Amino acid sequence: MDIEIIAVGSEVLSGHTVNTNAAFLSQNLSSLGYVVSRHTTIRDDELEIERACKAAMERVSLVIVTGGLGPTLDDVTKKAVDKLFHKQISLKNTIGIAAGVFYQGTSSVILLPGVPREMEAMFTIEVLPLLQEHFCLRSPCLRIGAHLCLLREVEVNPYLLDMQKQHPDVDIGIYPFQGSLWIEFSGPSKPTLEKMIYALEERFPTFYLGPYSAAQAVHRECIARKKTLALAESCSGGAMAAALTAQPDASLYFLGSFVVYSNAWKERFLEVSRSTLQTSGAVSSEAVEQMIQGLFRETDADFAIAVSGILGPSGGSLQKPVGTVYLAIGERGQKTDIGRLKAPSDRASAIQWTVQTALSALWRRLVHGVFTFS
Repeated sequence: MDIEIIAVGSEVLSGHTVNTNAAFLSQNLSSLGYVVSRHTTIRDDELEIERACKAAMERVSLVIVTGGLGPTLDDVTKKAVDKLFHKQISLKNTIGIAAGVFYQGTSSVILLPGVPREMEAMFTIEVLPLLQEHFCLRSPCLRIGAHLCLLREVEVNPYLLDMQKQHPDVDIGIYPFQGSLWIEFSGPSKPTLEKMIYALEERFPTFYLGPYSAAQAVHRECIARKKTLALAESCSGGAMAAALTAQPDASLYFLGSFVVYSNAWKERFLEVSRSTLQTSGAVSSEAVEQMIQGLFRETDADFAIAVSGILGPSGGSLQKPVGTVYLAIGERGQKTDIGRLKAPSDRASAIQWTVQTALSALWRRLVHGVFTFS
């Protein structure tokens, strides 16, 4: 069964608010086997809301609308949709004041608040039972997926094309993120999907993170193997530590991070030599190697990561253009794995990419004992 999601809110169209509601609903509905066929965003305009709902109702059996249910002058969603139905059922808002609405008909409409925490609670408490009662799936579309780290689409796509030929009844999606790919298989047969995900792991064993992100995978492996980790972050500015500590029980393995952004702090706290900083520069293989050794001197960590880069928009040179990043993965008493890499051009993406790349390389060292860069 197809479902359409409509977001009502001029603030979403103007860019003042990010539409996280659509992502939440799509993820949860897809996990239950429903197919979300379209996202639409419209202004807080009564006529536009009415027209958008009418059009969606001609295409699908269920329309979910978020936003425009509050008490202010621009909250006109319910007024617009009321014109299309004779009966309605109120949905409780356990967090806020704006009640939701369920309109049942040949094609039904559910209205949810626009505030994310209110919408999410109402979906969980009120909407899920409605789906089970009125929109129960006879043959749900099953999905199974996995992350592949440090691979590009062009490296994986030929293998997926071969899989598609062998399983034409299965939809295969490849979705790139910064530093990883999400591969998803969807179809009616669970055994077939499980067979395909297993084949993917066999084909790319040292890049296969399963359903986990790089941070989650490192978290699981460090705890399981009772290994500790310390970080030396320059250009990532603590983002790597934030990714790890977002997981509960990170204290079981994560010792901490030295955010040595300036040359003075690299020299003072990790004993990166002044001659290295003057001759090779802070963004160099020599610098990140010394940052690793400084971590091992200052902590009792089993593993360490050091990163230093130029993320711009200024500061680059012909020898080291903006986007140049040096990454080092260290294991106590072992050779350090060091690489010079090219990060994305925009700063936010470069930081995210650096974090994912570093944690993925650490995971490969932890689990498979392989060097990613050297």
